[in-house]
Amino acid sequence: MTRVAYFAPLLYTGGTQRHLQQVLRHLDPRRFVAEVYTLRPGGEVADELRAAGVRVTSLDLGDRWATPELLRGVLRAVRLVRAARTDVVHGYQWRPALVGAIAGRLGGARLVVASKRSLTGDDRRARLAWRMIARSVDVVVANAEALRREAEADGVRARWTIIPSGVDVDRLRGGPAPSAAKAALGLDPARPVVGTVGRLEARKGHDDFLLALRAMLEQANGRAPQALIVGDGPLRARLERQAADLGLGGLVRFTGAVADVRTPLAAMDVFVLPSRAEGMSNALLEAMAVGRPVVATAVGGTSEAVDGERTGILVPCGDPAALARATIGLLADPARAAAVAGAAARQVEERFSARQMVARLERLYTERLEAAA
Repeated sequence: MTRVAYFAPLLYTGGTQRHLQQVLRHLDPRRFVAEVYTLRPGGEVADELRAAGVRVTSLDLGDRWATPELLRGVLRAVRLVRAARTDVVHGYQWRPALVGAIAGRLGGARLVVASKRSLTGDDRRARLAWRMIARSVDVVVANAEALRREAEADGVRARWTIIPSGVDVDRLRGGPAPSAAKAALGLDPARPVVGTVGRLEARKGHDDFLLALRAMLEQANGRAPQALIVGDGPLRARLERQAADLGLGGLVRFTGAVADVRTPLAAMDVFVLPSRAEGMSNALLEAMAVGRPVVATAVGGTSEAVDGERTGILVPCGDPAALARATIGLLADPARAAAVAGAAARQVEERFSARQMVARLERLYTERLEAAA
């Protein structure tokens, strides 16, 4: 039996956290025993993991680095990894990956892995951290080639493995009918809905989505679309004010975080991903999996997930007018929207299923452990 310790960020509802949930759900229990260490306590995903029988331990490292609290937490992680006779340490994102690399090396793990799931951009601390992590781990897993290219341009030298994100296709099926979903969310079933799913933070581009929505109203020929923004985060109050200032207050529904995205996705006639930076968006893949036509910005791994014009429409980043034109174009052409959505659903099932993703991860663990032995 292979013992795996996952080091994770705060377990609120987010792409990395949901990805980890999928890994733990599909990891073969006959071959692997897994537990999770978080840097800080809390988060609804932590509660869900515990309810599913996963052991979750907070290291209580706090929010600041270079403190006695941090040192105590790292030393505790080393002791826990050693006491559990952990075979594999796998850290997600740079802070947990850095702590996991130290704990794995000093705790005697036979394989140390780090996962890079988002672009670094101009975050200087993250760039420096990934250089350190790459020197300390056996392999870095990225969910898109775009992340590897960016990291190598930033001087990160590592043994790379690309494992695209995956979604639970079977679990996503069986949502309500679109009209019922709209009614359940307080929307007008007779009118089109455009929507997006993601944490409300700057890199997700929700402000561009709202600007695009205003442009859509000018192009909709009297059939104004409604909007659905699913997710929560630090920018919620600002985005609600922006919607009101743009005169969109009555058209935009902010749902907050939801545990089950099937209803909001079923309500959307077009799914929009306006991100300024992405690794490989779980929300995008989920929308494609359930047959929603998508419009997305051509950033990061999105261009690897969406085959432009065939499985979705790609537009330039930071261009609300282009988002609006592409979205209105799909709303105005139901046959084209249905063709795009059907091709997207087939592509996700063939290339981006959670079972395929976890099977590749299991092979990585097994092959690297055998090589080390």
